[in-house]
Amino acid sequence: MPQIVLKQATALLENGFRPVDLLIDGPYIAQIAPELTVPDGATVIDCHGKLVIPGLIDAHVHFRQPGMEQKATIASESRAAALGGVTSFMDMPNTFPATTTVEALHAKMALAQRDSVVNYGFYLGASHDNLEEVKRVDPHEIAGIKVYMGSTTGNLLVDDNHELYQVFKHAPTLVATHCEDNAIVNANTKRAKEQYGEHIPFDLHPIIRNRDCCLKSSQLAVELAQATGARLHIMHVSTRDEVEFLRPLATGPISTRQISCEVCIPHLFFNDSDYGRLKGFLKCNPAVKYEFDRQSLLKALRAGIITTIGTDHAPHELAVKTSDDYLKVASGLPSVQFSLNVIFELARRKEISLEEGLKAATCNVAARFGVEKRGTLKEGYYADIAVLDPRERYRVTTEDVASLCGWSPMVGQSFSSRVTHTIASGHLVVADGKLVTDAGHALALRFN
Repeated sequence: MPQIVLKQATALLENGFRPVDLLIDGPYIAQIAPELTVPDGATVIDCHGKLVIPGLIDAHVHFRQPGMEQKATIASESRAAALGGVTSFMDMPNTFPATTTVEALHAKMALAQRDSVVNYGFYLGASHDNLEEVKRVDPHEIAGIKVYMGSTTGNLLVDDNHELYQVFKHAPTLVATHCEDNAIVNANTKRAKEQYGEHIPFDLHPIIRNRDCCLKSSQLAVELAQATGARLHIMHVSTRDEVEFLRPLATGPISTRQISCEVCIPHLFFNDSDYGRLKGFLKCNPAVKYEFDRQSLLKALRAGIITTIGTDHAPHELAVKTSDDYLKVASGLPSVQFSLNVIFELARRKEISLEEGLKAATCNVAARFGVEKRGTLKEGYYADIAVLDPRERYRVTTEDVASLCGWSPMVGQSFSSRVTHTIASGHLVVADGKLVTDAGHALALRFN
Protein backbone atom coordinates (compact mmCIF):
# COMPACT_ATOMS: atom_id res chain seq x y z
CA MET A 1 0.00 0.00 0.00
CA PRO A 2 1.69 3.26 -1.10
CA GLN A 3 1.96 6.16 1.29
CA ILE A 4 -0.38 9.08 0.59
CA VAL A 5 0.29 12.73 1.35
CA LEU A 6 -2.50 15.29 1.42
CA LYS A 7 -0.82 18.64 0.73
CA GLN A 8 -2.10 22.09 1.68
CA ALA A 9 -5.23 20.74 3.31
CA THR A 10 -7.71 22.79 5.28
CA ALA A 11 -8.45 19.94 7.66
CA LEU A 12 -11.06 19.51 10.37
CA LEU A 13 -9.01 18.51 13.41
CA GLU A 14 -10.13 18.14 17.00
CA ASN A 15 -9.63 21.88 17.55
CA GLY A 16 -11.32 23.03 14.33
CA PHE A 17 -10.22 23.65 10.76
CA ARG A 18 -6.45 24.10 10.40
CA PRO A 19 -4.02 24.36 7.42
CA VAL A 20 -1.91 21.18 7.52
CA ASP A 21 -0.39 18.35 5.52
CA LEU A 22 -1.30 14.75 6.34
CA LEU A 23 0.78 11.62 5.80
CA ILE A 24 -1.03 8.28 5.46
CA ASP A 25 1.07 5.16 5.95
CA GLY A 26 -0.73 1.82 5.68
CA PRO A 27 -4.24 2.06 7.12
CA TYR A 28 -3.35 4.87 9.55
CA ILE A 29 -2.73 8.59 9.68
CA ALA A 30 1.01 8.66 10.46
CA GLN A 31 1.64 12.40 10.74
CA ILE A 32 -0.17 15.73 10.73
CA ALA A 33 1.98 18.85 10.51
CA PRO A 34 1.94 22.36 9.03
CA GLU A 35 4.23 21.13 6.25
CA LEU A 36 5.54 17.66 5.40
CA THR A 37 8.23 16.43 3.05
CA VAL A 38 6.81 13.97 0.55
CA PRO A 39 8.40 10.50 0.96
CA ASP A 40 9.79 8.80 -2.14
CA GLY A 41 7.08 6.88 -3.98
CA ALA A 42 4.20 8.48 -2.10
CA THR A 43 0.97 9.47 -3.84
CA VAL A 44 0.35 13.20 -3.52
CA ILE A 45 -3.15 14.71 -3.43
CA ASP A 46 -3.20 18.48 -3.86
CA CYS A 47 -5.84 19.76 -1.44
CA HIS A 48 -5.30 23.47 -2.00
CA GLY A 49 -8.66 25.22 -1.68
CA LYS A 50 -10.39 22.06 -0.49
CA LEU A 51 -11.69 20.83 2.86
CA VAL A 52 -10.28 17.62 4.32
CA ILE A 53 -12.57 16.01 6.87
CA PRO A 54 -13.00 12.69 8.64
CA GLY A 55 -14.92 10.25 6.48
CA LEU A 56 -18.57 10.13 7.49
CA ILE A 57 -19.75 7.20 9.60
CA ASP A 58 -23.32 6.39 8.64
CA ALA A 59 -24.83 4.40 11.50
CA HIS A 60 -28.14 3.84 9.71
CA VAL A 61 -28.27 2.19 6.30
CA HIS A 62 -30.23 -0.57 4.61
CA PHE A 63 -28.00 -2.13 1.94
CA ARG A 64 -30.61 -4.88 1.33
CA GLN A 65 -28.28 -7.87 1.07
CA PRO A 66 -28.97 -10.73 1.48
CA GLY A 67 -32.37 -11.36 0.00
CA MET A 68 -33.29 -8.08 -1.74
CA GLU A 69 -30.54 -7.73 -4.30
CA GLN A 70 -33.03 -6.35 -6.84
CA LYS A 71 -33.12 -3.23 -4.66
CA ALA A 72 -29.46 -2.89 -3.71
CA THR A 73 -26.32 -4.77 -2.72
CA ILE A 74 -23.43 -4.18 -0.37
CA ALA A 75 -21.25 -3.73 -3.45
CA SER A 76 -23.44 -1.08 -5.09
CA GLU A 77 -24.35 0.90 -1.99
CA SER A 78 -20.85 0.94 -0.51
CA ARG A 79 -19.71 2.53 -3.76
CA ALA A 80 -22.48 5.12 -3.50
CA ALA A 81 -21.32 5.77 0.06
CA ALA A 82 -17.70 6.21 -1.02
CA LEU A 83 -18.68 8.68 -3.75
CA GLY A 84 -20.40 10.72 -1.03
CA GLY A 85 -17.45 10.75 1.38
CA VAL A 86 -18.90 8.07 3.67
CA THR A 87 -16.09 5.75 4.75
CA SER A 88 -17.96 3.50 7.21
CA PHE A 89 -21.52 2.19 7.41
CA MET A 90 -23.61 0.24 9.90
CA ASP A 91 -26.26 -1.88 8.20
CA MET A 92 -29.66 -2.74 9.60
CA PRO A 93 -30.91 -6.30 10.18
CA ASN A 94 -34.15 -6.31 8.14
CA THR A 95 -32.86 -8.43 5.27
CA PHE A 96 -33.91 -11.94 4.12
CA PRO A 97 -33.05 -13.80 6.22
CA ALA A 98 -33.12 -11.23 8.97
CA THR A 99 -29.88 -10.74 10.90
CA THR A 100 -31.17 -12.26 14.13
CA THR A 101 -28.49 -14.88 14.74
CA VAL A 102 -24.74 -14.73 15.18
CA GLU A 103 -24.39 -16.98 12.13
CA ALA A 104 -26.40 -14.55 9.97
CA LEU A 105 -24.28 -11.69 11.30
CA HIS A 106 -21.06 -13.45 10.32
CA ALA A 107 -22.46 -14.25 6.89
CA LYS A 108 -23.13 -10.56 6.26
CA MET A 109 -19.67 -9.64 7.49
CA ALA A 110 -18.19 -12.09 5.00
CA LEU A 111 -20.23 -10.52 2.19
CA ALA A 112 -18.99 -7.08 3.17
CA GLN A 113 -15.38 -8.18 3.43
CA ARG A 114 -15.66 -9.51 -0.12
CA ASP A 115 -17.75 -6.77 -1.73
CA SER A 116 -17.55 -3.47 0.18
CA VAL A 117 -15.18 -0.65 -0.71
CA VAL A 118 -15.71 1.12 2.64
CA ASN A 119 -15.59 -0.06 6.25
CA TYR A 120 -18.56 -1.95 7.58
CA GLY A 121 -20.52 -2.85 10.68
CA PHE A 122 -23.86 -4.53 11.33
CA TYR A 123 -26.67 -4.62 13.88
CA LEU A 124 -28.16 -7.74 15.38
CA GLY A 125 -31.94 -7.55 15.16
CA ALA A 126 -34.20 -8.37 18.10
CA SER A 127 -37.18 -10.62 17.40
CA HIS A 128 -39.83 -12.46 19.38
CA ASP A 129 -37.67 -15.54 19.76
CA ASN A 130 -33.95 -14.70 19.68
CA LEU A 131 -33.20 -13.51 23.21
CA GLU A 132 -30.46 -16.13 23.55
CA GLU A 133 -28.76 -14.77 20.42
CA VAL A 134 -28.91 -11.27 21.90
CA LYS A 135 -27.23 -12.57 25.06
CA ARG A 136 -24.42 -14.45 23.29
CA VAL A 137 -23.38 -11.98 20.57
CA ASP A 138 -19.91 -10.43 20.92
CA PRO A 139 -20.52 -6.71 21.62
CA HIS A 140 -17.22 -5.82 19.96
CA GLU A 141 -18.57 -7.19 16.66
CA ILE A 142 -21.87 -5.33 16.41
CA ALA A 143 -23.03 -1.74 16.20
CA GLY A 144 -25.91 -2.51 18.54
CA ILE A 145 -29.14 -4.41 19.05
CA LYS A 146 -31.79 -3.02 16.68
CA VAL A 147 -35.33 -3.07 18.04
CA TYR A 148 -38.27 -2.26 15.76
CA MET A 149 -41.00 -0.89 17.99
CA GLY A 150 -43.18 -0.14 14.96
CA SER A 151 -44.20 -1.95 11.79
CA THR A 152 -41.38 -3.48 9.77
CA THR A 153 -40.44 -6.45 7.63
CA GLY A 154 -40.71 -10.11 8.66
CA ASN A 155 -40.51 -11.13 12.31
CA LEU A 156 -38.50 -8.14 13.55
CA LEU A 157 -41.45 -6.25 15.04
CA VAL A 158 -41.26 -6.50 18.84
CA ASP A 159 -44.30 -4.83 20.40
CA ASP A 160 -44.90 -7.00 23.46
CA ASN A 161 -43.77 -5.05 26.51
CA HIS A 162 -42.47 -8.10 28.37
CA GLU A 163 -40.37 -9.17 25.38
CA LEU A 164 -39.09 -5.62 24.95
CA TYR A 165 -38.12 -5.50 28.63
CA GLN A 166 -36.09 -8.70 28.28
CA VAL A 167 -34.25 -7.43 25.20
CA PHE A 168 -33.39 -4.13 26.89
CA LYS A 169 -32.34 -5.90 30.08
CA HIS A 170 -30.02 -8.40 28.42
CA ALA A 171 -28.60 -6.37 25.52
CA PRO A 172 -24.80 -6.49 25.89
CA THR A 173 -24.40 -3.26 23.94
CA LEU A 174 -26.31 -0.17 22.83
CA VAL A 175 -29.99 -0.63 21.92
CA ALA A 176 -31.03 1.26 18.78
CA THR A 177 -34.77 1.68 18.32
CA HIS A 178 -37.22 2.47 15.55
CA CYS A 179 -39.97 4.19 17.51
CA GLU A 180 -43.47 4.31 16.00
CA ASP A 181 -46.58 2.98 17.70
CA ASN A 182 -48.15 0.39 15.43
CA ALA A 183 -51.70 0.70 16.81
CA ILE A 184 -51.79 4.44 16.11
CA VAL A 185 -50.46 3.96 12.57
CA ASN A 186 -53.03 1.24 11.85
CA ALA A 187 -55.93 3.33 13.16
CA ASN A 188 -54.85 6.36 11.13
CA THR A 189 -54.41 4.23 8.00
CA LYS A 190 -57.91 2.81 8.42
CA ARG A 191 -59.40 6.29 8.68
CA ALA A 192 -57.51 7.47 5.60
CA LYS A 193 -58.71 4.48 3.56
CA GLU A 194 -62.29 5.12 4.62
CA GLN A 195 -62.04 8.73 3.51
CA TYR A 196 -59.90 8.47 0.36
CA GLY A 197 -60.07 4.83 -0.76
CA GLU A 198 -57.21 4.15 -3.19
CA HIS A 199 -56.44 7.85 -3.59
CA ILE A 200 -54.79 8.76 -0.30
CA PRO A 201 -52.71 11.94 -0.87
CA PHE A 202 -49.01 11.53 -0.20
CA ASP A 203 -49.00 14.61 2.02
CA LEU A 204 -51.19 12.62 4.43
CA HIS A 205 -48.14 10.48 5.30
CA PRO A 206 -47.13 12.69 8.27
CA ILE A 207 -50.72 12.50 9.50
CA ILE A 208 -50.97 8.73 9.19
CA ARG A 209 -47.55 8.23 10.79
CA ASN A 210 -48.05 11.19 13.07
CA ARG A 211 -46.19 12.78 15.96
CA ASP A 212 -48.27 10.89 18.53
CA CYS A 213 -47.15 7.53 17.18
CA CYS A 214 -43.51 8.65 17.35
CA LEU A 215 -43.69 10.24 20.79
CA LYS A 216 -45.61 7.41 22.45
CA SER A 217 -43.13 4.81 21.23
CA SER A 218 -40.10 6.95 22.16
CA GLN A 219 -41.50 7.42 25.65
CA LEU A 220 -41.85 3.65 26.02
CA ALA A 221 -38.26 3.12 24.85
CA VAL A 222 -36.99 5.60 27.45
CA GLU A 223 -39.08 3.96 30.19
CA LEU A 224 -37.58 0.58 29.31
CA ALA A 225 -34.05 1.97 29.26
CA GLN A 226 -34.52 3.63 32.64
CA ALA A 227 -36.04 0.48 34.12
CA THR A 228 -33.28 -1.82 32.86
CA GLY A 229 -30.21 0.42 32.67
CA ALA A 230 -29.86 -0.19 28.96
CA ARG A 231 -27.98 2.32 26.80
CA LEU A 232 -30.50 3.65 24.28
CA HIS A 233 -30.11 5.43 20.93
CA ILE A 234 -33.44 6.46 19.37
CA MET A 235 -33.06 6.44 15.61
CA HIS A 236 -34.47 9.00 13.14
CA VAL A 237 -36.20 11.38 15.54
CA SER A 238 -38.62 13.39 13.38
CA THR A 239 -40.78 15.63 15.60
CA ARG A 240 -40.55 18.66 17.85
CA ASP A 241 -42.44 16.66 20.47
CA GLU A 242 -39.69 14.03 20.72
CA VAL A 243 -37.03 16.74 20.93
CA GLU A 244 -38.76 18.40 23.86
CA PHE A 245 -39.30 15.06 25.59
CA LEU A 246 -35.62 14.11 25.17
CA ARG A 247 -34.20 17.53 26.06
CA PRO A 248 -33.77 16.93 29.82
CA LEU A 249 -32.19 13.53 29.16
CA ALA A 250 -29.39 14.91 26.95
CA THR A 251 -26.76 15.28 29.64
CA GLY A 252 -23.18 14.18 29.98
CA PRO A 253 -20.58 13.12 27.41
CA ILE A 254 -21.95 11.50 24.27
CA SER A 255 -19.98 8.32 24.87
CA THR A 256 -21.40 7.71 28.34
CA ARG A 257 -24.88 9.25 28.45
CA GLN A 258 -27.56 6.64 28.84
CA ILE A 259 -30.06 7.99 26.31
CA SER A 260 -29.29 9.67 23.00
CA CYS A 261 -30.87 10.14 19.60
CA GLU A 262 -30.21 10.49 15.89
CA VAL A 263 -31.67 12.64 13.13
CA CYS A 264 -31.64 11.52 9.50
CA ILE A 265 -30.93 13.47 6.34
CA PRO A 266 -34.50 13.39 4.92
CA HIS A 267 -35.91 14.94 8.11
CA LEU A 268 -33.24 17.66 8.13
CA PHE A 269 -33.58 18.58 4.46
CA PHE A 270 -37.23 18.13 3.46
CA ASN A 271 -40.62 19.07 4.89
CA ASP A 272 -44.28 18.40 4.10
CA SER A 273 -44.28 20.93 1.24
CA ASP A 274 -42.05 18.55 -0.74
CA TYR A 275 -44.66 15.76 -0.98
CA GLY A 276 -46.45 17.52 -3.84
CA ARG A 277 -43.27 17.48 -5.91
CA LEU A 278 -41.70 14.19 -4.84
CA LYS A 279 -44.79 12.09 -3.95
CA GLY A 280 -43.71 8.49 -3.31
CA PHE A 281 -40.02 9.38 -3.61
CA LEU A 282 -40.33 11.12 -0.22
CA LYS A 283 -42.28 8.38 1.54
CA CYS A 284 -40.21 7.00 4.41
CA ASN A 285 -40.84 5.85 7.98
CA PRO A 286 -41.03 7.81 10.18
CA ALA A 287 -42.57 10.37 7.88
CA VAL A 288 -40.95 13.63 6.90
CA LYS A 289 -43.10 16.11 8.79
CA TYR A 290 -43.53 19.88 8.98
CA GLU A 291 -41.21 22.86 8.74
CA PHE A 292 -41.54 23.60 12.46
CA ASP A 293 -40.44 20.00 13.13
CA ARG A 294 -37.45 20.44 10.82
CA GLN A 295 -36.48 23.68 12.54
CA SER A 296 -36.76 21.98 15.92
CA LEU A 297 -34.47 19.16 14.75
CA LEU A 298 -31.89 21.68 13.55
CA LYS A 299 -32.01 23.56 16.87
CA ALA A 300 -31.68 20.27 18.78
CA LEU A 301 -28.66 19.36 16.69
CA ARG A 302 -27.04 22.70 17.47
CA ALA A 303 -27.83 22.30 21.17
CA GLY A 304 -26.43 18.75 21.41
CA ILE A 305 -29.80 17.17 22.22
CA ILE A 306 -29.51 15.23 18.97
CA THR A 307 -26.08 13.62 18.94
CA THR A 308 -25.70 11.95 15.55
CA ILE A 309 -26.70 12.32 11.90
CA GLY A 310 -27.48 9.25 9.77
CA THR A 311 -29.34 8.71 6.53
CA ASP A 312 -31.69 5.73 6.90
CA HIS A 313 -30.54 5.00 3.34
CA ALA A 314 -33.21 2.58 2.06
CA PRO A 315 -33.28 2.03 -1.71
CA HIS A 316 -36.22 0.45 -3.52
CA GLU A 317 -36.58 -0.45 -7.16
CA LEU A 318 -38.21 2.33 -9.15
CA ALA A 319 -41.39 0.33 -9.86
CA VAL A 320 -42.44 0.30 -6.19
CA LYS A 321 -41.95 4.05 -5.74
CA THR A 322 -43.82 5.44 -8.74
CA SER A 323 -47.37 4.23 -8.14
CA ASP A 324 -50.04 6.87 -7.56
CA ASP A 325 -51.52 4.56 -4.91
CA TYR A 326 -50.06 5.69 -1.59
CA LEU A 327 -50.60 2.29 0.03
CA LYS A 328 -48.68 0.48 -2.73
CA VAL A 329 -45.60 2.68 -2.53
CA ALA A 330 -42.81 1.22 -0.42
CA SER A 331 -41.33 3.38 2.34
CA GLY A 332 -37.67 4.33 2.18
CA LEU A 333 -35.33 6.41 0.07
CA PRO A 334 -31.62 6.44 -0.83
CA SER A 335 -29.47 9.28 0.50
CA VAL A 336 -26.04 7.96 1.56
CA GLN A 337 -24.34 9.42 -1.53
CA PHE A 338 -25.56 12.94 -0.78
CA SER A 339 -25.48 13.25 3.02
CA LEU A 340 -22.23 15.25 3.05
CA ASN A 341 -23.62 17.56 0.36
CA VAL A 342 -26.73 18.14 2.48
CA ILE A 343 -24.69 18.92 5.61
CA PHE A 344 -22.62 21.42 3.64
CA GLU A 345 -25.79 22.93 2.16
CA LEU A 346 -27.41 23.33 5.59
CA ALA A 347 -24.23 25.05 6.76
CA ARG A 348 -24.21 27.32 3.69
CA ARG A 349 -27.76 28.37 4.59
CA LYS A 350 -26.54 28.99 8.17
CA GLU A 351 -29.07 26.53 9.59
CA ILE A 352 -26.21 24.74 11.36
CA SER A 353 -22.48 25.36 11.49
CA LEU A 354 -20.35 23.16 9.26
CA GLU A 355 -18.42 21.85 12.26
CA GLU A 356 -21.64 20.94 14.11
CA GLY A 357 -22.95 19.00 11.14
CA LEU A 358 -19.70 17.22 10.39
CA LYS A 359 -19.05 16.23 14.00
CA ALA A 360 -22.56 14.77 14.29
CA ALA A 361 -21.77 12.57 11.28
CA THR A 362 -18.22 11.58 12.30
CA CYS A 363 -16.68 11.82 15.78
CA ASN A 364 -20.04 11.86 17.59
CA VAL A 365 -21.05 8.61 15.88
CA ALA A 366 -17.72 7.06 16.81
CA ALA A 367 -18.11 8.21 20.41
CA ARG A 368 -21.69 7.01 20.80
CA PHE A 369 -21.14 3.60 19.24
CA GLY A 370 -17.62 3.11 20.58
CA VAL A 371 -16.07 2.80 17.12
CA GLU A 372 -12.35 2.28 17.66
CA LYS A 373 -9.89 4.79 16.16
CA ARG A 374 -12.23 6.36 13.65
CA GLY A 375 -14.23 9.54 13.23
CA THR A 376 -11.36 11.98 13.88
CA LEU A 377 -8.30 13.15 11.93
CA LYS A 378 -5.65 12.21 14.45
CA GLU A 379 -2.24 10.56 14.32
CA GLY A 380 -2.58 6.83 14.97
CA TYR A 381 -6.23 6.76 13.89
CA TYR A 382 -7.44 4.99 10.77
CA ALA A 383 -7.09 7.08 7.64
CA ASP A 384 -10.79 7.51 6.87
CA ILE A 385 -10.90 10.78 4.97
CA ALA A 386 -13.10 12.74 2.58
CA VAL A 387 -11.87 15.65 0.48
CA LEU A 388 -14.54 18.18 -0.41
CA ASP A 389 -14.37 20.97 -2.97
CA PRO A 390 -16.51 23.75 -1.44
CA ARG A 391 -16.56 25.77 -4.66
CA GLU A 392 -17.87 23.21 -7.15
CA ARG A 393 -21.58 23.75 -7.63
CA TYR A 394 -23.50 21.02 -9.45
CA ARG A 395 -27.03 19.87 -10.08
CA VAL A 396 -27.77 16.19 -9.36
CA THR A 397 -28.92 14.16 -12.35
CA THR A 398 -30.14 10.57 -12.56
CA GLU A 399 -26.78 9.67 -14.11
CA ASP A 400 -25.04 10.82 -10.92
CA VAL A 401 -26.94 8.31 -8.75
CA ALA A 402 -24.70 5.35 -7.94
CA SER A 403 -27.23 3.39 -5.90
CA LEU A 404 -28.49 0.30 -7.72
CA CYS A 405 -32.06 1.62 -7.55
CA GLY A 406 -31.11 4.40 -9.98
CA TRP A 407 -33.18 7.19 -8.43
CA SER A 408 -32.96 9.69 -5.60
CA PRO A 409 -35.13 12.47 -4.17
CA MET A 410 -31.98 14.60 -4.61
CA VAL A 411 -32.23 14.48 -8.42
CA GLY A 412 -32.69 18.06 -9.59
CA GLN A 413 -31.22 19.46 -6.37
CA SER A 414 -28.30 21.89 -6.72
CA PHE A 415 -25.43 21.52 -4.26
CA SER A 416 -22.54 23.88 -3.69
CA SER A 417 -19.92 21.24 -2.90
CA ARG A 418 -18.62 18.01 -4.39
CA VAL A 419 -16.60 15.12 -2.95
CA THR A 420 -13.38 14.74 -4.92
CA HIS A 421 -11.48 12.07 -2.95
CA THR A 422 -12.37 9.37 -0.42
CA ILE A 423 -9.86 7.30 1.54
CA ALA A 424 -11.01 4.33 3.64
CA SER A 425 -8.56 2.65 6.02
CA GLY A 426 -5.68 4.13 4.03
CA HIS A 427 -6.91 2.98 0.62
CA LEU A 428 -7.74 5.56 -2.03
CA VAL A 429 -11.28 4.64 -3.07
CA VAL A 430 -12.39 7.77 -4.94
CA ALA A 431 -10.07 10.13 -6.85
CA ASP A 432 -11.24 13.17 -8.77
CA GLY A 433 -14.83 12.08 -8.20
CA LYS A 434 -14.36 8.60 -9.71
CA LEU A 435 -14.11 5.17 -8.10
CA VAL A 436 -10.54 3.91 -8.41
CA THR A 437 -10.36 0.75 -6.30
CA ASP A 438 -11.78 -2.75 -6.14
CA ALA A 439 -13.30 -4.36 -3.07
CA GLY A 440 -11.32 -6.44 -0.62
CA HIS A 441 -9.50 -3.71 1.32
CA ALA A 442 -12.32 -2.54 3.59
CA LEU A 443 -12.19 -3.42 7.28
CA ALA A 444 -14.78 -4.47 9.82
CA LEU A 445 -15.52 -1.84 12.44
CA ARG A 446 -14.66 -2.76 15.98
CA PHE A 447 -16.82 -1.46 18.81
CA ASN A 448 -15.48 -0.68 22.27
